[in-house]
Amino acid sequence: MNKLSPYSIEVLRRICAAYADRAFPVEKAEQLRPKALCRAELQLVVQELRRAGLLELRQRIWGEQLYQIPPQQLAAIQRECFSFRPEPLFGSSVAVTGPAEAGLAAQLFRALVFMREEGLPLTAKGGIHKKHAGRLAGLMPVQDKHLYCLVPKASADETGSIKVTVLLDIMLALGLAERGETAYRLAEERVKSWLDHSELQMTGILYNMILGRYAAAEPAQQHFRYLFTSGALMRGNWYVLGDILELLQQSGLSAGKNAESMKPGCLAWLHCMAGFGWCETGTADSGEDCFRWMMDKPVLPAWQQDTDASHSAAADLPEDGCDTGRAGGGFIVQPDLEVLVPPDVSYRLRWGLAGCAELLSTDDGLWSFRLSRGKLEAAAERGLPPEAVTCWLAGHAAGGLPDQARQSLVQWSRTIGRTSWSEVLLLTCRSDRDAEDIAAHPRLGDSLTRIGPLHFIVQQGSADLVRRELAAAGLAPPRLSGGSMPGVAPQPFELPDDDVQAQSKAYELPALEMTPGLLGNTAVLRTVPLAAAEAVEALLPGADGVPQMWLRELREYHITTAQKVMEQAYRWGIKVRLSVEGQNCDFIPEQLRGNPWRAAGWLMPAGTNQYEAAELAPGDWKEMKLLLPEQHRNSSSA
Repeated sequence: MNKLSPYSIEVLRRICAAYADRAFPVEKAEQLRPKALCRAELQLVVQELRRAGLLELRQRIWGEQLYQIPPQQLAAIQRECFSFRPEPLFGSSVAVTGPAEAGLAAQLFRALVFMREEGLPLTAKGGIHKKHAGRLAGLMPVQDKHLYCLVPKASADETGSIKVTVLLDIMLALGLAERGETAYRLAEERVKSWLDHSELQMTGILYNMILGRYAAAEPAQQHFRYLFTSGALMRGNWYVLGDILELLQQSGLSAGKNAESMKPGCLAWLHCMAGFGWCETGTADSGEDCFRWMMDKPVLPAWQQDTDASHSAAADLPEDGCDTGRAGGGFIVQPDLEVLVPPDVSYRLRWGLAGCAELLSTDDGLWSFRLSRGKLEAAAERGLPPEAVTCWLAGHAAGGLPDQARQSLVQWSRTIGRTSWSEVLLLTCRSDRDAEDIAAHPRLGDSLTRIGPLHFIVQQGSADLVRRELAAAGLAPPRLSGGSMPGVAPQPFELPDDDVQAQSKAYELPALEMTPGLLGNTAVLRTVPLAAAEAVEALLPGADGVPQMWLRELREYHITTAQKVMEQAYRWGIKVRLSVEGQNCDFIPEQLRGNPWRAAGWLMPAGTNQYEAAELAPGDWKEMKLLLPEQHRNSSSA
């Protein structure tokens, strides 16, 4: 950003303060123009910001054009353009009013486990069964009251719960779940790649996604949400919300709002952050609202020139480029069958453990599971023999399995899987005569087993052969739906072999237009590219018809010609170099008036940025010339 011109930084600062990352009509950029900058110079500044990737031109389907700071650039612009140095609260006790719940990455993990085990079936009308939604809601520590700032209450009509609505919407937006004909189901491959991330990476992706997906409508609120992750706010220290809002005003980021009007929206965001485990809220002895960070902060994208939206996990790595959370430790199996999971255990191992043990707690960084006969039976039903589960647990448990735990697993294994259900294809005959003919068929002896006077079991994989032979004998049964055996077994659950990163495709956020989610999505505005011709033809339209002497040197003109030169400067939005009382000055004409003819605008000594309002008549200056913007002057003379 240090390569930008000073005026570009100033205009960027004004746009950021006024609009944050909200899109605004292009004509409103004129309201943010510094007084010492003419309209043509503002266009060049905007082009410079667009080339740097710090400002984008977007267009609605009906043609309206808007400027927008890309959301992934806002945090870096705030850091570069605004100072923010809050002081922590010292010498006062704080009563916690909103404790931090489990982190959002952990709560999302629990929701994914629930969907894998129980699913979210749909009703005939396409809504989620309230029973399943209620069961999922009961497992989530975040409460509906935490999330009022994200979605309106009416958005929970389908699930009956705001927190289920938000969590499912997050899963859909991340591409971890998809809607089927009868139920929401997991996108298995995306889930695997998601679990390859460390918790810090997950946290960065989730926070950035929430900032964009549930963005505040007011720029001041959006500024607060981004500044909430500022490095100036130290983890564990209490900060007074009122002090932060005053700093927001002093920094020029309140967008015209006072602290009192901003406070309710900021408090609502803090409650949301507490519900997702990032912070705690409290009340100081003085009665002031306070908050403090309780976990590692999410990493917001750093500024990079010519970046796209980069919906990839790489954009959310820590700034040093390192993955700080995948240490690959093992979990601890206790003699009482409780399994403790320290923070260094990867999410891939936790996912495997959740397939054969009951998830009890995800609080305080130390997760806990419990081994049980019921979970061992459930794993066996999904294709995992108890012996394989025992082996896997022993291989990934720090210090191995205690004897008491191993004995319990062995005892349960003896009574699991001794009987099983099998689905078979039954061939039914209408009469005894047909049954006898089929039983005597010379080529069907190995494909059919007679189990009654009129019934045969068709061996698996033999349905097509049996039908062909029976069709030739005039006894063809109806075709099977799909042409194969019914009751296809679900894909068995697989335990991860080790703690090495899976060889699946790296996780990438789906494109915004591809993830409507449960709540839908705002319209994705088309980005208008910066055309090469925009810097020439668009800046000085009709330049070929303007006398070159108006551009080359200071000259004294007749009154009527002087008016024409000034009017041309006004049309192009450029400055005019004037000789006023023997001093060279630059003048920006902002308004032309008649009867008598006058030009109103800003007058400044040449080479300075000091300006004053002035209204000039042709007799107020002697010599003059049109002054092309500096960035355009070289290309024009060439």
